[in-house]
Amino acid sequence: MATTPRRRRTLAVAICVVVILALLGGCRVWLTRDDPAPHQGALRLMQGNGSLAAANASGHAPFAAVGSVSQLRPGQLQTLQVKVTNADAVDYRILELTVTPQDANASCSAAANLVVSSYKATKPGARSYLVPRESSITIPLTIMMLNTASSQDGCKNVSFPLAFGGLATQGQGGGSS
Repeated sequence: MATTPRRRRTLAVAICVVVILALLGGCRVWLTRDDPAPHQGALRLMQGNGSLAAANASGHAPFAAVGSVSQLRPGQLQTLQVKVTNADAVDYRILELTVTPQDANASCSAAANLVVSSYKATKPGARSYLVPRESSITIPLTIMMLNTASSQDGCKNVSFPLAFGGLATQGQGGGSS
């Protein structure tokens, strides 16, 4: 089948579009948070008497939270999906969940560049989260890289380690996942 000038032009435009998209995709703009092994964080357990147990309380399995986000840009808000895992044989109700970003490097401060929401069950209108025994749920938080007046060049192509923390209690019912 012979190629017509119109088909050659269409093919040339398609090739140009593919090349341009490949070049744009290869130019990682600003921050990436693509850590293949997210950092775990221990959640504390509130006991029935109101006292706090250690992160890995005696008789209870490790209780952890992990999450990551990639391709943050200044002024952009993204959802940080935090996976909370309960390896214990009892259900837990999440009372608080926090994420503390750490500095990416000496010239890219987490405190000056990132804002991360937290979860508190006591906040009016807050959804209730129950992590079933030997199971996991995902809790959405928000993360935003600020668009500051100072240069953020030190934050290009970096990863911010995320430290997770929180509070839970043994709980039944009323929760959703």
